[in-house]
Amino acid sequence: MAASVRLPPEKAVDALLLAALVMAGLAFVREGPHFDNVVEGWRFFTSAFFSGMIVGFVGWTLGFGVTPQFSLSGVHRRPWLAALVLGIAAASAASYLNRTFATPAGPAIAADIQSLEEGRGDRWHITVKLPDGRYQRYLIPKDAATALQGEKSVRLGVAHGMLGFDFVSGFEPIRP
Repeated sequence: MAASVRLPPEKAVDALLLAALVMAGLAFVREGPHFDNVVEGWRFFTSAFFSGMIVGFVGWTLGFGVTPQFSLSGVHRRPWLAALVLGIAAASAASYLNRTFATPAGPAIAADIQSLEEGRGDRWHITVKLPDGRYQRYLIPKDAATALQGEKSVRLGVAHGMLGFDFVSGFEPIRP
């Protein structure tokens, strides 16, 4: 039996889905480090990612009339690609919206600085010991890292995100 030949429109749809996957991946690479600063960030990421995946998969199967199958061949790969694209895009968009349209939550958290490390570009990372004994790593801007050089404690400002997830947005040294 001869292998089926893919028509040019089918190749174009696959190419568009792969291009959308690359674009969503680039958006996630840019927005992904901000998940470090979200309180309960793992829950925020998984809910946004899997919600986007479900919408992408169901939307593709209903919109294009494809019967869902556990197969990655032919037209059955497209709902899975659409799910992956929308999952990554939803996680990136949720993070951006949550931190961009946030309001200050009020009380700050005092924590001991464990380490301050330079990342890529102007990104810096601070590891702190929270009052409950847990260690947490946060992404901080370069000017905050400069202000925290040589300090022992930091005041973490908490903001309430648009989507209901609090995140650490302010980093000020605590001086005696």
